[in-house]
Amino acid sequence: MNDVPVLIVGGGPVGLSLALALAQQQVRSILFESKTELDPHSRALGILPRTLEIFRNWGIYDQFVKAGELLSRVDLWVAGKTKPFAAIDLSIFKRISSAGGVLILPQNRTEELLLEAVKSTGLTEVFFGHEATGFEQDADGVTLQVTGPGGVAETHRGRYLIGCDGARSAIRTALGWELEGKTYPTRMLLGDIRLEDDRDQLPWPLFAPLQHGGLVGARYEPHHWRFIATLDPGESDTAAVEPASIERRVHQLFGAGPFQPLWSSVFHIHCRTSRHFRQGRVLLAGDAAHINSPAGGQGMNSGIQDAHNLAWKLARALAGADPEALLASYEAERREVIVKTVDSYTDFLTRTILLGPSFIKKLAPAALWALPRLGLISMAAPAAGMLDGVYTRSTLLSGRGSWLGKRAPDGELVDPTGKNLRLLDLVGPGPALLLFDDGRLPSWNQGEISQLFTDIHDLRVAALFPSEKSRKEGAYACAGRETLWKKWAISAGSVALVRPDGYVGWMGRRPTPEELDSGVRQALGMVGPG
Repeated sequence: MNDVPVLIVGGGPVGLSLALALAQQQVRSILFESKTELDPHSRALGILPRTLEIFRNWGIYDQFVKAGELLSRVDLWVAGKTKPFAAIDLSIFKRISSAGGVLILPQNRTEELLLEAVKSTGLTEVFFGHEATGFEQDADGVTLQVTGPGGVAETHRGRYLIGCDGARSAIRTALGWELEGKTYPTRMLLGDIRLEDDRDQLPWPLFAPLQHGGLVGARYEPHHWRFIATLDPGESDTAAVEPASIERRVHQLFGAGPFQPLWSSVFHIHCRTSRHFRQGRVLLAGDAAHINSPAGGQGMNSGIQDAHNLAWKLARALAGADPEALLASYEAERREVIVKTVDSYTDFLTRTILLGPSFIKKLAPAALWALPRLGLISMAAPAAGMLDGVYTRSTLLSGRGSWLGKRAPDGELVDPTGKNLRLLDLVGPGPALLLFDDGRLPSWNQGEISQLFTDIHDLRVAALFPSEKSRKEGAYACAGRETLWKKWAISAGSVALVRPDGYVGWMGRRPTPEELDSGVRQALGMVGPG
């Protein structure tokens, strides 16, 4: 029987992300995938700014950007037209995130890059062709039964088991939970084609001018295009994927000409969530815990963000911190942000764009044209980039402050040596304690504060000043015109604990040493809620 801290079932982007995030925390794991190799299909195409921030945190951002196409502007085209009907400027993300836009990269390539990164750590064993068949948990860990190639039965033991095995999760089913919610009254046809002629150079996203329904095409790598179409109520799933149906839609988008169909599938649109994400030492992440409409492209991204939230908590629980506080916070935080933020956003897009009445659809181009002219892009960007998640029902949160439970405002800093970096570079794999100082109050005694936390070896204590001109030796300074100080809207003497996942776990103002010690430790699961 193999024994390892964390067992992961499911080798898609979420399971691989969890393995990599655990490795960043120096936690070993074993990953089991029932398929014999990575799925070759493109599936999810967009990696959003919040996920790109996480990839930067894991040191894989550059590999992903090199492999895909980072969009800082999107022009929207109607097939056959010579000018776009609207343009969306995504450069707003550069002002609020280290990611300069949205990365277009097929999911199979995302999985390949994640697998390469996981293997390079040497901390994860990856077994393809291994199907989880059952498990038992006790006070000390979880015993997992697996069937390997040739039907060979195996048993593995771990401290924790994480189900990342998709919407038909065997782990969730064994826990007795279903994905609860709704199915939208429409079906979608999704497929990929290959174009070898001049049509491959058409601008995109490309919309077909239809009286009813929707049809759109997007290029995700040279000669490879994704098309998405809504189906008529009377059109069967079988008829939709027949060659004549595919050809008709391809010609509507790209014009007549040869093409190679790569794959296609009909799917229903769901918004469903498991009632729980955790039972004891068994937890769920990604589609195993929640599925939502593909509108907005937040499905895969939200699963990777689950993994980022969970990994540091598992690592600290394994290191002796309070496992109940840490793992209860995972369910509370991620389920809240899925239901209140991800589902709400994707439901709005689905109802207005896919299911809205015809007059709403006709108004959509005008609305998109008006967004940048009315300055509304900056208002929509946080939700579109998944930078707006808020945790309020967590066992780890304490203190008072406007950023408590939110992703820490990011921006440019200058470190004590004069090197440029970003605030979120200060965290991961460990947390950071920010001491805000504008020189009007007595300065923090950084040495004394550091002495309070000598047992938290990965905690970075950083004094932060509004500008290089005002900063003192050994401190960090905000850089640029739109400084971090303004984003934080912070008062002198304030303190913030930024967790390893980039979220603010505790805030205070001129706390006593006892308050400071208690706040930091609760945010990291080292003491129970006060």
